[in-house]
Amino acid sequence: MTSVIFNTVKDQVRQIGVDWHSEEIISNSIKNRSSVEKSIADIKEDRKSEQGIVISAGPSLHYSDTLDVLAQSDFCGIKIAVDGSYLKCLKVGIIPDFILTLDPHPTRPLRWFGDPGLKEKDLLTDDYYRRQDLDIDFRQNSLEQNYEHISLVNEYARQSKMIISATVCNVLTKRLENAGFDLYWWIPLVDNPDEYNSLTRRMFDITGVQAFNTGGNVGTAAWVFAKFWLGIQDVAVIGMDLGYKAEMPYEMTQTYPELQELLGQKRLSSELFPEMKNPLTSEVFYTDPTYYWYRENLLELIKNSSTTLYNCTQGGVLFGEGIKNIYLKDFIERNYHG
Repeated sequence: MTSVIFNTVKDQVRQIGVDWHSEEIISNSIKNRSSVEKSIADIKEDRKSEQGIVISAGPSLHYSDTLDVLAQSDFCGIKIAVDGSYLKCLKVGIIPDFILTLDPHPTRPLRWFGDPGLKEKDLLTDDYYRRQDLDIDFRQNSLEQNYEHISLVNEYARQSKMIISATVCNVLTKRLENAGFDLYWWIPLVDNPDEYNSLTRRMFDITGVQAFNTGGNVGTAAWVFAKFWLGIQDVAVIGMDLGYKAEMPYEMTQTYPELQELLGQKRLSSELFPEMKNPLTSEVFYTDPTYYWYRENLLELIKNSSTTLYNCTQGGVLFGEGIKNIYLKDFIERNYHG
């Protein structure tokens, strides 16, 4: 049972996102228009695969063995990474077939691909990575590490298709083009395109590319792309925690500063971080209003499409109707043997 204050904040998440990003996503779409050559409609050879794994970027990638299990397996299905998990994949020898990127932020997504323009002062003024239970390398926040990432991405970029939203900052677009990625464009379905002044309709009119539902985040967008655009029969997800380990301080969560600002409070109550027990591992995790909203969106997508999501995250708070929580090795073994 969630509290009144939690539900009040959670119910505002969508509108806060629209208010925050509406001008930015239109501006970015206009700036990206000249780079649009191919859309997701041009992806044909990879459709209708039977198995796929979406690699989201939750903290479980760093405390579980899921990436190592995948890297050491004989899995031959489609692998779809999100921007925040791409470098981690490369470091363990996984080369994704597809990578999704969505975030319109002007600087942060660049770091997932190595930022050629990164300066020391940038590291000191943005604690986004230090506040999350992410890759230790990113928490080290060094220029040397950034140069290593640039080199690694440049080496492997041509081996993956980039599923790039027109909403991303044009600086990221140029970085991906220069790295050598094969770009396939799309737009997020953020509202009803038939409504007056629809943001989705405006993005479509600018770019002419296809839209699909994201559930508000790149991890869900990657699952939707795999399941409904590529037509993959059985799609598993890893790294889709939508929550945090119980011992992680609230202050380290992704949206803590935004919650402080919204509520005008320096210290936030545990009411905003309800605990949930994972049915596979029996471990207790907690979530926050934004992650819980993502969770609700994904559960609704699954229910409305009468489909199944195989959650192999081995942690977190994603469970419910239409979700099968299993270990990744069991999903791979199941599909390997038919």
